[in-house]
Amino acid sequence: MSDDAPENNLAIPAWFQEIMPGGTRRGFLKKSELHSMVFIERENPVLMITFDNLSNVSDRDPMREPWAYRFCASHDISHLGVMANAGNWFRDIWIIRQMEELSESGFFEGYDRVVLAGTSMGAFAALTFARLVPDAHVIALNPQTSLDIELVPWEKRFWGGRRQDWSLPYSDAAEGARHAARVNLFYDPYFEPDAKQVARLDPANVTTFKCWYSSHKSAVFLKKIDALKPVMAAATFGELDQADFYALYRGRKKLRWYSGALAGYFESTKRPHIANIVQRSFRKAKRELQSTTEPAQE
Repeated sequence: MSDDAPENNLAIPAWFQEIMPGGTRRGFLKKSELHSMVFIERENPVLMITFDNLSNVSDRDPMREPWAYRFCASHDISHLGVMANAGNWFRDIWIIRQMEELSESGFFEGYDRVVLAGTSMGAFAALTFARLVPDAHVIALNPQTSLDIELVPWEKRFWGGRRQDWSLPYSDAAEGARHAARVNLFYDPYFEPDAKQVARLDPANVTTFKCWYSSHKSAVFLKKIDALKPVMAAATFGELDQADFYALYRGRKKLRWYSGALAGYFESTKRPHIANIVQRSFRKAKRELQSTTEPAQE
Protein backbone atom coordinates (compact mmCIF):
# COMPACT_ATOMS: atom_id res chain seq x y z
CA MET A 1 0.00 0.00 0.00
CA SER A 2 1.23 3.45 -0.83
CA ASP A 3 2.31 5.67 2.03
CA ASP A 4 0.10 8.29 0.42
CA ALA A 5 -3.09 6.19 0.74
CA PRO A 6 -5.88 8.07 2.53
CA GLU A 7 -6.62 7.11 6.10
CA ASN A 8 -9.87 5.27 6.85
CA ASN A 9 -11.78 7.54 9.22
CA LEU A 10 -14.91 5.37 9.35
CA ALA A 11 -16.46 5.37 12.83
CA ILE A 12 -16.43 1.91 14.42
CA PRO A 13 -18.82 1.16 17.29
CA ALA A 14 -17.33 -0.19 20.51
CA TRP A 15 -19.11 -3.55 20.26
CA PHE A 16 -17.64 -4.17 16.79
CA GLN A 17 -14.16 -3.35 18.03
CA GLU A 18 -14.57 -6.18 20.54
CA ILE A 19 -15.53 -8.90 18.01
CA MET A 20 -13.92 -7.67 14.77
CA PRO A 21 -10.92 -9.52 13.32
CA GLY A 22 -8.14 -8.68 15.72
CA GLY A 23 -10.64 -7.83 18.46
CA THR A 24 -10.32 -9.09 22.01
CA ARG A 25 -13.59 -11.04 22.24
CA ARG A 26 -15.33 -13.95 20.59
CA GLY A 27 -18.72 -13.19 19.14
CA PHE A 28 -20.81 -12.76 16.01
CA LEU A 29 -23.05 -10.44 14.05
CA LYS A 30 -26.10 -11.73 12.18
CA LYS A 31 -28.24 -9.40 10.14
CA SER A 32 -31.45 -9.36 8.15
CA GLU A 33 -33.27 -6.40 6.64
CA LEU A 34 -35.26 -5.78 9.81
CA HIS A 35 -33.10 -7.03 12.66
CA SER A 36 -29.52 -7.56 13.76
CA MET A 37 -28.14 -9.86 16.45
CA VAL A 38 -24.84 -9.00 18.11
CA PHE A 39 -23.17 -11.45 20.49
CA ILE A 40 -20.14 -10.65 22.62
CA GLU A 41 -18.67 -13.33 24.87
CA ARG A 42 -17.14 -12.03 28.10
CA GLU A 43 -15.60 -13.51 31.25
CA ASN A 44 -18.42 -13.21 33.77
CA PRO A 45 -20.62 -16.37 33.56
CA VAL A 46 -23.81 -14.34 33.09
CA LEU A 47 -25.56 -13.74 29.76
CA MET A 48 -27.86 -10.79 29.16
CA ILE A 49 -30.19 -10.82 26.17
CA THR A 50 -31.58 -7.38 25.33
CA PHE A 51 -34.15 -6.18 22.83
CA ASP A 52 -34.54 -2.72 21.30
CA ASN A 53 -37.58 -0.56 21.90
CA LEU A 54 -39.45 1.71 19.51
CA SER A 55 -37.18 4.68 20.16
CA ASN A 56 -34.26 2.75 18.63
CA VAL A 57 -35.75 1.71 15.30
CA SER A 58 -35.08 4.95 13.42
CA ASP A 59 -31.49 5.21 14.66
CA ARG A 60 -29.11 5.11 11.67
CA ASP A 61 -26.06 6.26 13.60
CA PRO A 62 -23.06 4.03 12.69
CA MET A 63 -22.10 4.15 16.38
CA ARG A 64 -25.43 2.63 17.44
CA GLU A 65 -25.21 0.08 20.26
CA PRO A 66 -27.52 -2.71 21.40
CA TRP A 67 -29.71 -1.75 24.34
CA ALA A 68 -27.75 -1.97 27.65
CA TYR A 69 -24.44 -2.55 25.83
CA ARG A 70 -22.50 -0.31 28.20
CA PHE A 71 -24.07 -1.92 31.25
CA CYS A 72 -23.01 -5.37 30.05
CA ALA A 73 -19.51 -4.19 29.14
CA SER A 74 -18.99 -2.48 32.50
CA HIS A 75 -19.92 -5.70 34.34
CA ASP A 76 -17.98 -7.95 31.94
CA ILE A 77 -21.03 -10.13 31.18
CA SER A 78 -21.78 -11.79 27.86
CA HIS A 79 -24.33 -9.94 25.77
CA LEU A 80 -26.72 -10.95 23.01
CA GLY A 81 -28.23 -7.72 21.72
CA VAL A 82 -31.19 -7.90 19.35
CA MET A 83 -31.42 -4.65 17.41
CA ALA A 84 -34.55 -3.62 15.52
CA ASN A 85 -34.75 -1.50 12.38
CA ALA A 86 -38.56 -1.57 12.33
CA GLY A 87 -41.27 -1.18 14.91
CA ASN A 88 -42.72 -4.61 14.15
CA TRP A 89 -42.62 -5.90 17.72
CA PHE A 90 -40.35 -8.75 16.60
CA ARG A 91 -43.21 -10.27 14.60
CA ASP A 92 -40.67 -11.45 12.05
CA ILE A 93 -40.01 -15.07 11.17
CA TRP A 94 -36.26 -14.48 10.77
CA ILE A 95 -35.71 -13.31 14.33
CA ILE A 96 -38.05 -15.98 15.67
CA ARG A 97 -36.05 -18.73 13.91
CA GLN A 98 -32.77 -17.24 15.10
CA MET A 99 -33.94 -17.39 18.72
CA GLU A 100 -35.26 -20.93 18.28
CA GLU A 101 -32.03 -22.14 16.69
CA LEU A 102 -29.96 -20.68 19.51
CA SER A 103 -32.18 -22.42 22.03
CA GLU A 104 -32.09 -25.76 20.24
CA SER A 105 -28.29 -25.63 19.93
CA GLY A 106 -27.86 -25.18 23.69
CA PHE A 107 -26.51 -21.66 23.28
CA PHE A 108 -28.28 -20.44 26.42
CA GLU A 109 -26.94 -23.25 28.59
CA GLY A 110 -23.71 -23.20 30.58
CA TYR A 111 -24.24 -19.79 32.16
CA ASP A 112 -24.82 -19.22 35.84
CA ARG A 113 -27.73 -17.00 34.86
CA VAL A 114 -29.42 -15.78 31.69
CA VAL A 115 -31.31 -12.48 31.92
CA LEU A 116 -33.64 -11.15 29.22
CA ALA A 117 -34.29 -7.42 29.38
CA GLY A 118 -36.04 -4.60 27.60
CA THR A 119 -38.52 -1.79 27.85
CA SER A 120 -41.95 -1.50 26.17
CA MET A 121 -41.57 -3.33 22.82
CA GLY A 122 -38.27 -4.74 24.05
CA ALA A 123 -39.93 -5.89 27.28
CA PHE A 124 -42.56 -7.72 25.24
CA ALA A 125 -39.77 -9.61 23.47
CA ALA A 126 -37.94 -10.34 26.72
CA LEU A 127 -41.09 -11.86 28.19
CA THR A 128 -42.27 -13.79 25.16
CA PHE A 129 -38.87 -15.36 24.31
CA ALA A 130 -38.25 -16.31 27.96
CA ARG A 131 -39.83 -19.70 27.16
CA LEU A 132 -36.76 -20.52 25.04
CA VAL A 133 -34.30 -19.98 27.90
CA PRO A 134 -34.11 -22.47 30.79
CA ASP A 135 -34.56 -20.77 34.20
CA ALA A 136 -34.68 -17.34 32.60
CA HIS A 137 -34.74 -14.16 34.63
CA VAL A 138 -36.51 -11.21 33.04
CA ILE A 139 -36.22 -7.46 33.55
CA ALA A 140 -39.33 -5.95 31.95
CA LEU A 141 -39.97 -2.21 32.05
CA ASN A 142 -43.42 -1.02 30.93
CA PRO A 143 -44.10 -4.24 29.04
CA GLN A 144 -46.88 -5.02 26.65
CA THR A 145 -47.99 -8.65 26.68
CA SER A 146 -49.44 -8.54 23.16
CA LEU A 147 -50.93 -6.27 20.53
CA ASP A 148 -53.10 -9.06 19.08
CA ILE A 149 -56.61 -7.61 18.86
CA GLU A 150 -58.02 -11.04 19.76
CA LEU A 151 -56.15 -10.98 23.07
CA VAL A 152 -56.16 -7.26 23.92
CA PRO A 153 -59.05 -5.66 21.97
CA TRP A 154 -58.91 -2.64 24.31
CA GLU A 155 -55.30 -1.74 23.38
CA LYS A 156 -55.42 1.34 21.15
CA ARG A 157 -51.75 2.38 21.26
CA PHE A 158 -48.97 1.39 18.84
CA TRP A 159 -51.00 1.42 15.64
CA GLY A 160 -48.05 0.15 13.58
CA GLY A 161 -47.49 -2.72 15.99
CA ARG A 162 -51.12 -3.77 15.95
CA ARG A 163 -50.93 -4.14 12.15
CA GLN A 164 -48.20 -6.81 12.35
CA ASP A 165 -48.74 -10.55 11.89
CA TRP A 166 -49.81 -11.70 15.34
CA SER A 167 -50.56 -15.21 14.05
CA LEU A 168 -46.80 -15.90 14.27
CA PRO A 169 -45.47 -17.88 17.25
CA TYR A 170 -44.55 -16.13 20.50
CA SER A 171 -47.30 -13.54 20.13
CA ASP A 172 -48.49 -13.71 23.75
CA ALA A 173 -45.87 -12.64 26.26
CA ALA A 174 -48.17 -13.63 29.13
CA GLU A 175 -47.66 -17.23 28.07
CA GLY A 176 -43.91 -16.81 27.64
CA ALA A 177 -43.54 -15.18 31.05
CA ARG A 178 -44.94 -18.27 32.78
CA HIS A 179 -41.79 -20.18 31.83
CA ALA A 180 -39.41 -17.73 33.51
CA ALA A 181 -37.82 -18.45 36.87
CA ARG A 182 -38.52 -14.84 37.86
CA VAL A 183 -39.91 -11.74 36.20
CA ASN A 184 -38.88 -8.35 37.58
CA LEU A 185 -41.65 -6.04 36.46
CA PHE A 186 -41.47 -2.23 36.50
CA TYR A 187 -44.46 -0.07 35.65
CA ASP A 188 -46.65 2.82 36.77
CA PRO A 189 -49.86 1.39 38.30
CA TYR A 190 -51.59 4.75 37.71
CA PHE A 191 -50.96 4.55 33.97
CA GLU A 192 -54.00 2.55 32.92
CA PRO A 193 -52.89 1.25 29.49
CA ASP A 194 -49.80 -0.39 30.99
CA ALA A 195 -51.69 -1.56 34.09
CA LYS A 196 -54.18 -3.44 31.90
CA GLN A 197 -51.35 -5.18 30.05
CA VAL A 198 -49.60 -6.10 33.30
CA ALA A 199 -52.83 -7.56 34.70
CA ARG A 200 -52.56 -10.35 32.10
CA LEU A 201 -49.37 -11.69 33.70
CA ASP A 202 -49.50 -14.61 36.13
CA PRO A 203 -48.36 -13.19 39.50
CA ALA A 204 -46.86 -16.54 40.59
CA ASN A 205 -43.37 -15.73 39.28
CA VAL A 206 -43.67 -11.95 38.95
CA THR A 207 -42.11 -9.50 41.40
CA THR A 208 -43.63 -6.08 40.86
CA PHE A 209 -41.85 -2.76 41.38
CA LYS A 210 -44.25 0.16 41.17
CA CYS A 211 -42.80 3.22 39.47
CA TRP A 212 -45.51 5.68 40.47
CA TYR A 213 -46.12 8.63 38.15
CA SER A 214 -43.49 7.62 35.61
CA SER A 215 -46.18 6.94 32.96
CA HIS A 216 -44.79 4.78 30.11
CA LYS A 217 -41.21 5.93 30.69
CA SER A 218 -40.12 4.09 33.83
CA ALA A 219 -36.64 3.38 32.46
CA VAL A 220 -36.04 7.07 31.71
CA PHE A 221 -37.47 8.02 35.10
CA LEU A 222 -35.19 5.58 36.94
CA LYS A 223 -32.20 6.82 34.97
CA LYS A 224 -32.91 10.42 35.94
CA ILE A 225 -32.86 9.57 39.65
CA ASP A 226 -29.68 7.46 39.25
CA ALA A 227 -31.56 4.27 40.08
CA LEU A 228 -31.55 2.40 36.77
CA LYS A 229 -27.99 1.01 36.94
CA PRO A 230 -28.18 -0.26 40.55
CA VAL A 231 -31.63 -1.72 39.87
CA MET A 232 -30.39 -3.50 36.75
CA ALA A 233 -27.32 -4.81 38.57
CA ALA A 234 -29.33 -6.12 41.53
CA ALA A 235 -31.79 -7.92 39.23
CA THR A 236 -29.00 -9.30 37.04
CA PHE A 237 -26.73 -10.74 39.70
CA GLY A 238 -29.22 -11.57 42.46
CA GLU A 239 -32.82 -11.06 43.48
CA LEU A 240 -33.78 -7.40 43.58
CA ASP A 241 -35.41 -6.70 46.93
CA GLN A 242 -38.50 -4.52 47.01
CA ALA A 243 -37.31 -2.62 50.08
CA ASP A 244 -34.02 -1.80 48.35
CA PHE A 245 -35.86 -0.69 45.22
CA TYR A 246 -38.21 1.64 47.05
CA ALA A 247 -35.29 3.11 48.98
CA LEU A 248 -33.73 4.03 45.63
CA TYR A 249 -37.07 5.25 44.33
CA ARG A 250 -37.26 7.87 47.07
CA GLY A 251 -35.00 9.90 44.80
CA ARG A 252 -38.14 10.73 42.81
CA LYS A 253 -39.03 13.40 45.37
CA LYS A 254 -36.21 15.58 44.02
CA LEU A 255 -37.39 15.28 40.43
CA ARG A 256 -39.61 18.00 38.93
CA TRP A 257 -41.09 15.39 36.59
CA TYR A 258 -42.43 13.50 39.62
CA SER A 259 -43.89 16.53 41.36
CA GLY A 260 -45.53 17.67 38.12
CA ALA A 261 -47.04 14.25 37.48
CA LEU A 262 -48.27 13.95 41.06
CA ALA A 263 -49.81 17.41 40.95
CA GLY A 264 -51.38 16.52 37.61
CA TYR A 265 -52.96 13.46 39.16
CA PHE A 266 -54.61 15.53 41.89
CA GLU A 267 -55.73 18.10 39.31
CA SER A 268 -57.34 15.34 37.23
CA THR A 269 -59.14 13.98 40.28
CA LYS A 270 -60.62 17.42 41.14
CA ARG A 271 -58.32 18.10 44.09
CA PRO A 272 -56.44 21.25 43.03
CA HIS A 273 -55.71 22.26 46.62
CA ILE A 274 -53.61 19.12 47.10
CA ALA A 275 -51.90 19.76 43.76
CA ASN A 276 -50.88 23.20 45.06
CA ILE A 277 -49.51 21.65 48.25
CA VAL A 278 -47.43 19.21 46.20
CA GLN A 279 -45.92 21.99 44.09
CA ARG A 280 -45.18 24.20 47.10
CA SER A 281 -43.57 21.30 48.94
CA PHE A 282 -41.37 20.52 45.96
CA ARG A 283 -40.21 24.14 45.65
CA LYS A 284 -39.48 24.31 49.38
CA ALA A 285 -37.48 21.07 49.30
CA LYS A 286 -35.53 22.31 46.27
CA ARG A 287 -34.64 25.58 48.04
CA GLU A 288 -33.50 23.70 51.12
CA LEU A 289 -31.36 21.36 49.00
CA GLN A 290 -29.75 24.30 47.22
CA SER A 291 -28.98 26.04 50.50
CA THR A 292 -27.18 22.98 51.84
CA THR A 293 -25.12 22.45 48.70
CA GLU A 294 -24.05 26.04 48.01
CA PRO A 295 -20.45 26.81 49.06
CA ALA A 296 -20.05 28.89 52.16
CA GLN A 297 -19.13 32.55 51.58
CA GLU A 298 -15.71 33.70 52.81
